[in-house]
Amino acid sequence: SLERGENLKPISPVLTKPDVSGNVPYGTITTIAESRQTFGILYAGTDDGRIHMTPDGGFTWKEIGNYLPRHLWCSRIETSHFKDGRVYMSLTGYRNDDFRTYLYKSEDFGKTWESIKTNLPDESVNVIREDPVNEDILYVGTDMGVFVSLNRGQSWEVLQNGIPISPAHDLVIHPRDSDLVVGTHGR
Repeated sequence: SLERGENLKPISPVLTKPDVSGNVPYGTITTIAESRQTFGILYAGTDDGRIHMTPDGGFTWKEIGNYLPRHLWCSRIETSHFKDGRVYMSLTGYRNDDFRTYLYKSEDFGKTWESIKTNLPDESVNVIREDPVNEDILYVGTDMGVFVSLNRGQSWEVLQNGIPISPAHDLVIHPRDSDLVVGTHGR
């Protein structure tokens, strides 16, 4: 809808490929991200590990995660505040007892992906956010807490500072106050 939810129209074919493995039925879009620079560029990630992109507001879609690990839950897609084509993505396999860290960056609209896991411990990643003021700063919420990178994912540091060890499921940088707001599960 271009009218704030009025007159909704479908803009994609089915972007999932349902499977019966895991502890929940697959077949759901779990994250959607819109380009901050170009109208109509959208990314969608699913709970069966498929990542799609449309450059034209949904007229055409292409799968852009074909050579990434398969059958993982796409927990978050984050588009850059600074560069069109730069996109971050986290996957999680915890529903299949896979607790490795899956964290990626693309500079070319998802044509190629680079792992930015570097020194993060192996644990499920729930969310990645790019700082809206400094493009080198990234924040990650995992099942054990919050991490920060000051060099766009080349290395990571723990950012607990009084936050109890608990799953961080969402992160938001407040647009007015520039505070990092952390949504935890179980605390």
